[in-house]
Amino acid sequence: MKAAPSPILMLFLVVFVNMAGFGVVLPVFPFIGTALGADPAAVTLAMGTYSLGQFLGAPLWGKLSDRTGRRPVLLLCLVGSILAYVAMAFAHDILALGAARLFAGLMAGNIGVAFAYAGDVSAPADRPKAMGILGAAFGLGFIMGPAIGGLIAGQNPGLADFARVCWAGAALTGVATLLVLALLRESLTPERRAAVLAAGGGPGMGQLFGTKPVVIALMALSFLMIGAAAMMETVFAIFVHDRFAWGARDVGLSFALFGVITAGLQGGAAAPLMRRFGARAMAGAGIAAYGVGVAATALMPTPALMLVASCVTAVGVGLFSPAYQVMVADVSEDRDRGLINGLTQGISSLGRFVGPAVSGSFYQGIGPAAPFLIGAGVMAVALLLLLSMRPKVAHAHP
Repeated sequence: MKAAPSPILMLFLVVFVNMAGFGVVLPVFPFIGTALGADPAAVTLAMGTYSLGQFLGAPLWGKLSDRTGRRPVLLLCLVGSILAYVAMAFAHDILALGAARLFAGLMAGNIGVAFAYAGDVSAPADRPKAMGILGAAFGLGFIMGPAIGGLIAGQNPGLADFARVCWAGAALTGVATLLVLALLRESLTPERRAAVLAAGGGPGMGQLFGTKPVVIALMALSFLMIGAAAMMETVFAIFVHDRFAWGARDVGLSFALFGVITAGLQGGAAAPLMRRFGARAMAGAGIAAYGVGVAATALMPTPALMLVASCVTAVGVGLFSPAYQVMVADVSEDRDRGLINGLTQGISSLGRFVGPAVSGSFYQGIGPAAPFLIGAGVMAVALLLLLSMRPKVAHAHP
């Protein structure tokens, strides 16, 4: 890649910390929520406020980074994430936990800024590799986050164990903040920012949608894929506990396994696969794999078979995510890169809110398999949407 190793490494760290922050409480939060007297619907809704915060914050941070630069926005959000962990450590009811997760999500809206930075410093031919590396950070975040949370909390966690998980997340984010402060340079030089401002400061959302309607289709695609994934993630712990008597440590290690698969695909196989087949085809394969895997997860009769099926969903995410980011990067330019990445990341965060908001109700009202089977149906819709997109726009072939 033409970019120096240190910027991509720092971006990797930013994305990793944000995803670890999302994942670190996944194996613990349902048990803590239940201990506080909340039902599954309330627990999944409180977990989902993190993604609601991302939805609200991502477009704003992206637009701000187009005007002021990427680095100050990344640093501000990292400091805010530390404060959010502290708030969670001192929360003792489901409402306070949900509010702290909402603030954490607002600060995690900088993931779109990280992808915009990668777009700033990578040539089109290098983007599959750059986006694959950042995509791998998502996977590794799911390896380390749930694994750390599950191992620190133990098999039967209490409030004190949950607080220790939060302090570990704060410490990890603090290290990332110091490294970014010391090593990450600004990607939007004064000259490039001046050019954006001279052109009117970049388009507003209405103007952007009018000139680049493909952004709307990309947003819808992300919403469907991430919403279905979030339904599975937020009820998985409850599902395997009810069906197979799994505890927090079992769930954490399972998420770690999913992360290994996702990170391996995104960090190693994404670039050569996209060079051979193109981003659109790879995104379609990811959607199909996720749909098959999530349906099979609900239907498998033994823990081993269920885990194999769940690993197929990890393959789907590992194929889809880097392909999708290349498709987004290929419709972006300096004046709107932060906004477009903020919008696409924001709408994916809305999916991460809507999925948990309904998954608990589906689980209670319809049955334990319902969130998984409905997610598979959503994947069928997503695949049809992708196929309907014009190939000359959706097929980001390096």
